[in-house]
Amino acid sequence: MLMVLGGSAGCGGEGTGAPEAARSKGGAQRETFPDPDVRLDAEGLRKALPDLQDMPIGWKIGVTPLSVREVPPAKRCTDGNTRNCLPWSRRGSVQYKAPGDTGSVHIDLFAFHDRTTAGTDFKSGTRPGSYGSRPMSMPPVGNESEAHALPRAPYASPSLSITVRVGTAMAHMVYQDADKQPDSAKILLSLARMQAKRLLEVEQGRTPTATAG
Repeated sequence: MLMVLGGSAGCGGEGTGAPEAARSKGGAQRETFPDPDVRLDAEGLRKALPDLQDMPIGWKIGVTPLSVREVPPAKRCTDGNTRNCLPWSRRGSVQYKAPGDTGSVHIDLFAFHDRTTAGTDFKSGTRPGSYGSRPMSMPPVGNESEAHALPRAPYASPSLSITVRVGTAMAHMVYQDADKQPDSAKILLSLARMQAKRLLEVEQGRTPTATAG
């Protein structure tokens, strides 16, 4: 994951980014969404992750507590090493359980060195647990986004996922046990929009206030 940037204390990132027309993976232009070229430090990524009070009423903390982990420098990709390495500098994760045994949502945030690297990784199409999934229609979120549905398998129940790029960061969100909640796609979209706003707020040097409550 990325190195800590300079900048004002508590901002979690530094740099500037002019608004650009956000695009779906197919290239269709959509609503303008700022695209900052700001590297997020560990504090910024932690702020961008939603706390329990930012989630809808009735949700609970799941099996993955909120955390941010640095990628050791030796394991990060560089100009001279792009194999057997990780393109991000740090990763934040958390899981929340929906009310009434209606599934859960796992959130992974990835902080990249710059906007170009984040965009390249998004376009690579490599997603955790994406094998066997199929593209799913969902309104665009952030600067770039794509959604997938993973059918039931011998080892797992059906799930929905959405991957969103916001500036130099990327969010990968999975609604697990999606068959337990008829509105799982709508809920996942709402949470993805919240997460995109929180990432943007941090990249712009603001305290995140976006919630899904």
